[in-house]
Amino acid sequence: MTGIERILVVDDSPQNRMVASGHLETAGYEVLAAESGEAALAVLAVQRIDLVVLDVLMPGLGGFETCRRIRATPAIAETAVLFLTALGDREATGPALEAGGDDLLPKPFHRSELLLRVKALIRAKRTTSELRAALRELAAQNEQLRRVEHDKRKISALIVHDLKSPISGVMMNAEMIREAVDMAEATSLADEILLAAAQLDRTARDLLDLSRAETGELAPQIEPFDLAELATEVVASLRGLARWSGLALELDIGVATMIADRELTRRMLANLVHNAVKHAPPGTAVRIEARRTADQLELRVLDDGPGVPIAEVERIFEPYVALDPDRARTGSHGLGLAFCRLAAQAHRGQIWVEPRVPHGTSFCVRIPQPAA
Repeated sequence: MTGIERILVVDDSPQNRMVASGHLETAGYEVLAAESGEAALAVLAVQRIDLVVLDVLMPGLGGFETCRRIRATPAIAETAVLFLTALGDREATGPALEAGGDDLLPKPFHRSELLLRVKALIRAKRTTSELRAALRELAAQNEQLRRVEHDKRKISALIVHDLKSPISGVMMNAEMIREAVDMAEATSLADEILLAAAQLDRTARDLLDLSRAETGELAPQIEPFDLAELATEVVASLRGLARWSGLALELDIGVATMIADRELTRRMLANLVHNAVKHAPPGTAVRIEARRTADQLELRVLDDGPGVPIAEVERIFEPYVALDPDRARTGSHGLGLAFCRLAAQAHRGQIWVEPRVPHGTSFCVRIPQPAA
């Protein structure tokens, strides 16, 4: 709680209101006054009040009923209430507790006793509010931890699923090589083993870098390199997968040199091409383009696949996001696109998706470059 505590004095007697208000104002409190229970509820509806000093016997809405209505109103239910009463203790104590009062002070009262009760109630209210806030924060943290644990288990299951497929392919093709008698068949099986092993390597590296990014350990090593040479390496590494999918890989590199982390850029480009190859229809081409402006270099990977709905162009870069199979590319996108966003951000760059007309997708990466 910050600022001066605000107290509402409620009494039908002007003299009693003046006496109580004077004591409290002298002690440094901000004081408002009301002459009835109805007026007190009206003030509480529009003002922040830390404590209500409430007379018991008043015409109209008495003190006990006023307190019950305070407790029944969620927005003000936690407001501290100190009853003032001329009734005997036995007559007032029970009803005061039943109505929800926090304390009761008989009239006439001494200034020191009033201030002592008020100070204690305000301190208790502050402590209670702080405890409630701490409990809410703890509950929110527990819920966040629960969601994180749920997400970790889900991602772990999906990672295992992604690893099982290439591992099974490696083992199955290795067994078939042992039994193969035709060299061409053995060579083809070996190629499939290499493709599966490359997928395993890509998943493991992406997972490691996503983990490093969470701890702030992923820092790009900036250097100039031949972009056309790098793009050619990427195409060569994925040519077997493209041929198996019935696709062509094309290059249109209009930039000689790029200044960035070569390995992060190679893996980012390889993930984008691999993603395009997975979703492009047979008989089409996946193309890599590169263009340079004054201080930016833009890479694009284009395909003729089903595209990405506008509403999901941001979600596609989250780990293991599966888009609506009736509207877009089907299946989980694993860690590949999440790594691509991580690599772009590590270079202080951007990555986004654009639709192609009449169909297809363009994944775009823009990396800052030193002025020539």
